Amino acid sequence: MSKILVSEIEELFKLLISKLKRDGIEDINIETDEYWIVLADEWNVQNNSPKLSVGSLEEDITLLKETIKNGEMHSYVDFDKISSVLRAISEKELPTS
Repeated sequence: MSKILVSEIEELFKLLISKLKRDGIEDINIETDEYWIVLADEWNVQNNSPKLSVGSLEEDITLLKETIKNGEMHSYVDFDKISSVLRAISEKELPTS
């Protein structure tokens, strides 16, 4: 079983933001929209092929901006939305070799 402290997650997010700023990235234009989602009850089961669903980065970003406006996260679904945005940033900014 793995364990990570909330304070460690907080530090990782600070480092992530520092990395973006250090690289001169102030905004990120995400050109793709739809992506595959492995549903939560299947994402860590490797003995069968998972059923896939489709997510929308445009919808995720819109809902996350609403969360910012409201000043409060009401659901852990926002974690999934943030992770999809972080994945899109990683795919866009990751140097290819």
